Amino acid sequence: MLGNAKRTDDKQFYFVGAGLGTLTGAAYLLRDCGFDGRNIHIIEALPVPGGSNDGAGDGERGWVARGERMFCKLTYENFWDIMGSIPSLEHEGNSVTDDMFAFAATQPVYARARFVGGDREILPTDHYGLDKSELMKLGSLIKADESDLGDLTIEDWFGERDSHFFHTVFWYCYEATFAFTPWTSVMEFRRYVIRLLPLIMRLPTAEGVVLTQRDQYDGIIKPLMKVLEDAGVDFVYDTSVYDMDFADSDGITVTALRTVRSDGTRDVIATRPQDDVVATLGCMTDNATFGGTDRTAVVDDSYPQSATLWRNIAAKKPGLGNPDVFFGHPDKSNWMTFNCTFAGNTLMDWLEGWTHNRTGQGLSTTFVDSPWFMELRNPTPPYWDNQDESRSYMWMCAFHCDEPGRYVKKPMWECTGREILEELLQSLPIPEDVREQIRAEVVSAVPVAMPYINAQFMPRSVGDRPDVVPAGSTNLGFTGQYCEIPGDIVFTEEYSVRASRMAVYQLLGMTREVAPIKPLNYDIRVLGAVALNLLK
Repeated sequence: MLGNAKRTDDKQFYFVGAGLGTLTGAAYLLRDCGFDGRNIHIIEALPVPGGSNDGAGDGERGWVARGERMFCKLTYENFWDIMGSIPSLEHEGNSVTDDMFAFAATQPVYARARFVGGDREILPTDHYGLDKSELMKLGSLIKADESDLGDLTIEDWFGERDSHFFHTVFWYCYEATFAFTPWTSVMEFRRYVIRLLPLIMRLPTAEGVVLTQRDQYDGIIKPLMKVLEDAGVDFVYDTSVYDMDFADSDGITVTALRTVRSDGTRDVIATRPQDDVVATLGCMTDNATFGGTDRTAVVDDSYPQSATLWRNIAAKKPGLGNPDVFFGHPDKSNWMTFNCTFAGNTLMDWLEGWTHNRTGQGLSTTFVDSPWFMELRNPTPPYWDNQDESRSYMWMCAFHCDEPGRYVKKPMWECTGREILEELLQSLPIPEDVREQIRAEVVSAVPVAMPYINAQFMPRSVGDRPDVVPAGSTNLGFTGQYCEIPGDIVFTEEYSVRASRMAVYQLLGMTREVAPIKPLNYDIRVLGAVALNLLK
């Protein structure tokens, strides 16, 4: 059990949402803040914890995960810290961090088929392909102030989406690895370039990427849940917090949480001035819908549940940001993922021969001339804790789902799982008899439509995201991807963990330091190496 010192008061701590930020925030309360688990309350709208770190299924029905996660040793400072205190469920004496580092050492990532062109050929990645004007624009962006970048998109800065920049290996790396699209925020793109500067030397091969040996739910959420449940943390499921009451003052003091259960029952949870609340603002996987092998995923682009809470409280108090900037553009924030389970290994065996990578070693293969911009991942088996050698699993994402496919001839949104698989198979130089065998091995093919998956990358201005603990707040903080952490990058596990740690420490008045962001952009050795890679 984390922590030894115990508080002697009866302060209660409420978390809204049970995603990674909340779970690690609760772990910090146990480890560093002396909290008894029974005084920590986690309220979750879904029937399960984990937020966007999901994953479930079996070899008979197939496995499904809305997303996948990547990690970086250099820049996930707080994630490695707290997961270093969470015992592994697979290796006695190890922490989750130990397990992940050991897996990275024995199964290092090195992609030999990172990008595929329109002729089904593996593209060379020995240089980024930026011309002089693009390098100058990149340099100007790095030097720019964020206050001058509000509402600008990447194409506003680098040119129309049919320009040369968006056909360079440099751009392919950022779109494929981090899910940027030309219409997303240049402010966020700038942060990524600066924060992950050392990765510029390795993005074409994805060297240095750290992965979990198991899926994100089994590898990260389950070990955290074991610690929290053993400590007696109070979990309330199937309950959404849709609004908060505040004290009648100029400051921000939460006096009640307004909830509604999945059956429609409404309730009010009273909070005292000495109690604290940390709310997850927004969720990128809200409104996700699932299709099937012969069924499309019906898109739900209604205003999402998690953003409704944000909208309600922002209308009551200044300084709480603007959710509509992020959740008001489902036509631009959408993309899809695709899960395919096979009773056999024909596709994986063929891919190993063609890519010259073991299954899982290559991280991903992206079809850069595909109208859908498909990215294929085939993780190292057994990826699921109930996966045996008779089953293989493939995950894919695609960022331009409104475009007709090259072979299927309709938008990805309108495709069944079987049709999406067909588009993929036709995009690879697989002999037809091998394709037939792959089709025969399909157990399930599940498309997942997510209208808000890129909401965190929508163009924004300074102030659209509230501070982790807003000015004037006495007992309210935020976590997740939609609060402001200067210099850090959203769409990462680290961002949620860092936000929760900051919120917990600040609300409790602790002077303990949150692991700082490494200033790698000031390291002359890093800068020199990056310059050489960009210029070659």
